[in-house]
Parts: sequence; structure tokens; C-alpha cells
Amino acid sequence: MATLLATFASETELERALERFPADRWPALETYSPLPLSGQPEQSPLPALMFAAGMLGFFGFFFLMAYADTQGYPHNIGGRPAFAWPAFIPIAFELGVLCAMVAGFVGYFVVCRLPKLYDEVDEFDGSRRGLCDRWLLCVRIDAAKGLSEAHAIFRTLNPESLEERA
Repeated sequence: MATLLATFASETELERALERFPADRWPALETYSPLPLSGQPEQSPLPALMFAAGMLGFFGFFFLMAYADTQGYPHNIGGRPAFAWPAFIPIAFELGVLCAMVAGFVGYFVVCRLPKLYDEVDEFDGSRRGLCDRWLLCVRIDAAKGLSEAHAIFRTLNPESLEERA
């Protein structure tokens, strides 16, 4: 498997390069940039995941405390009613927030595909400036025909630098 890393000076050049590499023909494309690409959707599943985990945590712990107080261990303490729900709200809220935060923490690592301790892109000379002031396009290719085709496309794009590793 060969890897090509092209360095571009601006976002418009990178977007022009992405147009030449359609995702259905080149599935292993990665971009590295100092800023998010304009026009790219900034959709993340994390807010919905955190909300769902928070609600599940809140209602799950609320019903757990209600079950324990009314069915599991029913005790008449000080003439209190069997189902004293206002006492369950603060702790259920705090445990719901805890569930949301844990889901966000773990979900962040899953969405970002971390921990990824090694990637061959890090060995390229151009990747050192990739997150500072350059726009990078990484193409991973399996076949020799695809490698020659990618080189031909990059020649027409005229990147600042083009590096290849096998």
C-alpha cells in the first residue's frame, strides 16, 4: 500500500484537489488543515449521544431509587410517604449529568478514532507544517494503476510538495 501526501498553500487549492479525487473512486482520502474546511458539515453525533445518555441516566436512576424505596426495601421512616419523589430529583439529575459527561468523554475518543498512537503520515516532512499553515491531502492507494493515476492528477494540480511512501 502506497501513501501520497500533497501540500497546498491555500484552502481553495485543497478544495480543487478534492474535486479531482471523488470519494467513490478514492475512498482512502484524508485532509489535514489548520482550520475546518469551509462548506463541510460540522455535524457530530456527540450532542445527541450525550443528551440520550443524560436522559437515560436521569430516568434510570430515578426509577431505581423509586423501586428501591417503594418495592425493594419499603420502610416507614418518620411518617414519610412511600413514594417521596422530590427527594429523588437532585441525585437523579446529578447522576444524569454524570452519565452525559462519561458518554461525551468516551464518545469523543470513539468519534476521533483515538487513541491512534501511530500513523505513517506523521513520518512525512510535509506533515510537520500541516497543522500550522499548510493544507494537506493524503491519498492511500493499493494498486499500482491507482498510484500512477494519482500522480497524474497531482501533476495537473501542481502542489507545493508531493511525497510518497510505500
